[in-house]
Amino acid sequence: MLGRKKIGSLLCASLMVMAVPLAGKAAEIQQPRAVNGLYKQVHQQNDMDKDERGEYELLHQRWAGLAVDKELRGLYPELAAAIERRTKADWARVQKERKGMKVEARQFRRDVPQYYHSFVQDVDVLVRRADNYVVSYLEMGATEGAGAHGMYGWQGVNLNTLSGEELALAHVVKDTGKLTDLIIARLKKDYPQANFIDMKKQVRSFALQGKLNWTLDPRGITFYFNPYEIAPYAEGLLSVTLLYQEYPQLFHESYLRTVKEYAQPFPGNYPLTTSLRDDERRDVLTVQEGSESLYVELNGRKTEWDTHLTDLQPVLIHMKDKKNYLYIDGRTPEGPRQTIVFKVQRGKVQHIGTLPYTFQHIEAVSPVQQEYWRFLTNPDGFYFDRNATQGNSSKTDICAVGDDGLLTFG
Repeated sequence: MLGRKKIGSLLCASLMVMAVPLAGKAAEIQQPRAVNGLYKQVHQQNDMDKDERGEYELLHQRWAGLAVDKELRGLYPELAAAIERRTKADWARVQKERKGMKVEARQFRRDVPQYYHSFVQDVDVLVRRADNYVVSYLEMGATEGAGAHGMYGWQGVNLNTLSGEELALAHVVKDTGKLTDLIIARLKKDYPQANFIDMKKQVRSFALQGKLNWTLDPRGITFYFNPYEIAPYAEGLLSVTLLYQEYPQLFHESYLRTVKEYAQPFPGNYPLTTSLRDDERRDVLTVQEGSESLYVELNGRKTEWDTHLTDLQPVLIHMKDKKNYLYIDGRTPEGPRQTIVFKVQRGKVQHIGTLPYTFQHIEAVSPVQQEYWRFLTNPDGFYFDRNATQGNSSKTDICAVGDDGLLTFG
């Protein structure tokens, strides 16, 4: 039941994805708009070793680094260069850590062979916002070693789209003291049962040292607190979001200008706070994977669908007419990926379609497949892949989200 609307030739549709008004940089600043063109490339490698007990796996490492496609690079070369520098440095860091983890894994196997398991390192990225003002994303890392449990954490990166320079919090927020009070109050309200450890003191200390961890979203600013920073490990990673329209006096004027239409990827099992109707009211959306079901929770009301998907990649899509849709890309039990589409309204989440499409892009290059993931950040023209068969490259279409929430094609 895919909606179809002719956008134009493939060339026109491709240009539409990244089209820029020709009135110059000043005009860009006056016309906020979302952009596409960010993706990640995934590298996976297994390190093996052998001892008197036989061959065994030392380390499984998965690394994904942010990259910029040719179209976006042409529009914002400084941004592309900044992202590439950061990605290159992260790759070098991970390879250095790889050497150390292999040494530790060998020692672990010698010391306690009865409890041995291979070490794991998973490094990922997730774009939170991409427009002609700001590109904001999360660097996400997780490791499993010889300890009682693994460790993980997220780090926000916020770049000026035109210059590629990293944004300071002072560029966005007028009053850090007021901001700190709001973060503390929000943590108490959002996590009333949490066993905080010196939370107020720690948050104020982070703020004074310029070490608050944050990203800019299309409708607000989100702060992240990794395990052990303000609460025990069991509390997990905590986040709070302050919406621009909730506290307009807190933000510098340029950051109150927001795009009318956008798409926002967000991690499964963690809340996304936004305003579905672009007003002062908060809406909290969470997508969760069950053993045999898919759960979508909106403002405390959870809905269950008898659909079993794993490795969920949800994206909230906000249209100019303030309609909202949820695209959830996930892997089916049979192996191929698909995208479930929901219409999202306050108090109601309605399933409207299932698409044989994925944000994963596969290129079958002997002897291994190359894996990429595209980030959907602008619903008005983007690349979307039909499922690839085993050993073959996936097929890419140029699409847009139509008036009914389903796809139109170029």
